[in-house]
Amino acid sequence: MSTTPEEQSQEVHGLPIKQIVVAVNLSVRSEKTVAYAVAIARSFGARIHLVYVQAPESITESITQGVHKYLEEEHHDPVQELTDLYKRTRRIYPNCGADFRVGTCADEVSELARTLDADLIITASHHTSFLGELLNFQQAPKIMHRAPCSVLVYHDQNALGAIHL
Repeated sequence: MSTTPEEQSQEVHGLPIKQIVVAVNLSVRSEKTVAYAVAIARSFGARIHLVYVQAPESITESITQGVHKYLEEEHHDPVQELTDLYKRTRRIYPNCGADFRVGTCADEVSELARTLDADLIITASHHTSFLGELLNFQQAPKIMHRAPCSVLVYHDQNALGAIHL
C-alpha cells in the first residue's frame, strides 16, 4: 500500500497537521513569523492561511481623519500589505491562502481557525514591554484562550537573521 507525502509526514511526526492559520500584524516580525510557519508547513505537508485582523476603531479613525491628511501622510494600506505578503509567501510556498478581517483579533483568528478546521495557529509574540502589556496589545494569550486548536507562539530573539520571503 502506497502512502502520500502528507501521510508519511504525519506518521513520522505523529501529529495530523494539515491546516495552519498564521496570524500576522504586518510588522517586520510578520516576515519572520511567516517564514517560520512555512518551514513547519513544509515538514507536515500542510496548507497555511495568513490572516490579518484590523480593529474596527482603526477603520473609523482612518475615515474621520479626512482626505487631505490622508494624502499628505505616508499611506498605510493593510489590505495591500497583506496581499504583498501573501504573494511573497506564495512564491516560496504555493499551498497558502490569505484573509483580511475586521474585528477583535483573537475572536477573528479563532473563528477562521474553526471555519478552516485548522490544526494549528501560529502567531508571534508582540509588544513584550510592560507598557504594551498594560495597554493590552499582547494578542497571543488571547488567541490561546479562544483557539479551537493548538497555538504556537513564535518568539523572535532578534538573534535570528532576517528571513526574506
